[in-house]
Amino acid sequence: MKVLLFAFALLPACGSSHEPPNVRDAEAVVSLKPPEADTFVLGPGDVIDIVVWRHGDLSMEVTIAPDGTITFPLLGRIQAGGSSYTELVQLFEQGLAEFFTDPAVAVNVVQVTNQKVFVLGEVQSPAVLQVENEMSILEALTKTGGINPDAQTDNILLIRGGMDEPKLYTIDVAAIYGRGDFSQLVYLQRGDIVLVPPKTIVNAERFFRRVQGMLAPFVAGSVIYRNAISGGAQGASGSLD
Repeated sequence: MKVLLFAFALLPACGSSHEPPNVRDAEAVVSLKPPEADTFVLGPGDVIDIVVWRHGDLSMEVTIAPDGTITFPLLGRIQAGGSSYTELVQLFEQGLAEFFTDPAVAVNVVQVTNQKVFVLGEVQSPAVLQVENEMSILEALTKTGGINPDAQTDNILLIRGGMDEPKLYTIDVAAIYGRGDFSQLVYLQRGDIVLVPPKTIVNAERFFRRVQGMLAPFVAGSVIYRNAISGGAQGASGSLD
């Protein structure tokens, strides 16, 4: 798992001069607030309700297919996965403008199944969590049973941005509990990986093999998993769907 091995090598505890920034110091990259509704990205498995005003026969509830597409009357196959609410509304309105004057479309999210985050390492129950609304780092750690006593809580690692261009940050969770330092309270986004390392790692390769085993059932077939077992290039593109 090259990306995770690389990530752990950069933890401050390892004494690297190229430490990832703390979330407090990240320059407008890591949001400490819940994602805005306009930036919510739809994905395979999400259920949406499409309403076309004055054209009730076109209104429908659909599930985004595994390839990210939906089929809609008049427009045919549409790539909905990877689009925000605003982008999808514009896509529908632009397409329907060929058939109607000033079409007005609303898209409502009925159910989300693709907004996954990974919480791994020294927690009681490592898991893939579904972000249905907003989820802070503290809520995610609570949902996985809490941090183990032998965990390193001042340098928890956040990997964000997907496997094509992962960005690494540290989170001082101990400062939230101990000093009420809410500059560390990050809200998680789709695809985030939270890695809680132990205080001491005797064998880094063995540790990340264990992390790989935790990820495998959920990302089998994706690039991150293929890289983990084959040693693929860090820059390969892919998703955590």
